[in-house]
Amino acid sequence: MTGTTDTHIGQFLYIATALPATNNTAGFDTLTWVLVGGLQTLPQLGVSHSITDIEDLTSGFTSGAKGAAKGVDTSMTFREVASDTGQDNLKTVAESQGGLLSVKIVTGSGTDNAPVTGDPVEYAQGIAHSYQPNQGSLSSNEGFTASFRQNDFTVKGTEPA
Repeated sequence: MTGTTDTHIGQFLYIATALPATNNTAGFDTLTWVLVGGLQTLPQLGVSHSITDIEDLTSGFTSGAKGAAKGVDTSMTFREVASDTGQDNLKTVAESQGGLLSVKIVTGSGTDNAPVTGDPVEYAQGIAHSYQPNQGSLSSNEGFTASFRQNDFTVKGTEPA
């Protein structure tokens, strides 16, 4: 059986240098979003859970119970784009003391994959950190990587009007 698999082509990353008042689409929609140009690798949004081991001496089996969730720590990579406000904002936040950041990933369906009203969106809030220029080599380009640690669950929605 053959199926189709979508690629990540046509996805855009926007950032807001603030956190939403509420972790829902209404909260995220009130933020001011700036496109980050030169996107090469998206952050991987999600959470992981701790696992509590529950030992049972009689059976000799240790089972696991799902514990507390925490946001994943991921990275995002960009090629250098001169005078890009989104890149400048991300670098500044990643190097700042607090690092508070919200991210918005949009899968565009308009002309040249541009986002349009109703397109799927994922939002997350957390901290940006660990800005690093790309390591120079024969097979690398000028740009940078910044890390993002999610601090609440991912919110899915649609691109507002």
